[in-house]
Amino acid sequence: MKNNQILKTILIVSGLMLVLAISNLPYGYYQFLRLVIFVSGLYAAYRFYEVEKSILASLLGIAALLFNPIFPVYLDKSTWIGIDLITSFLYFYSANQIPGKKS
Repeated sequence: MKNNQILKTILIVSGLMLVLAISNLPYGYYQFLRLVIFVSGLYAAYRFYEVEKSILASLLGIAALLFNPIFPVYLDKSTWIGIDLITSFLYFYSANQIPGKKS
């Protein structure tokens, strides 16, 4: 149960970071954002895969790959704004799809 709450917090904080990214921030923030979204996306994808929510797991895995800091994808700012907003929606939606207690 506690792990579900941690996952939910990670997804919400990551989603908020993505929304914040649409403003004009220093380059270091975007580098840090790549790392956060990469790690949180992989972790969330794994957790959703465990509970057989394969569509969410796949979408979060794709987000992790898109934001990966090892082989970065370079796009213009306006394209990233759209990606950031769509990905933030995915993270907020995923936070609400975490399974609750099992009886």
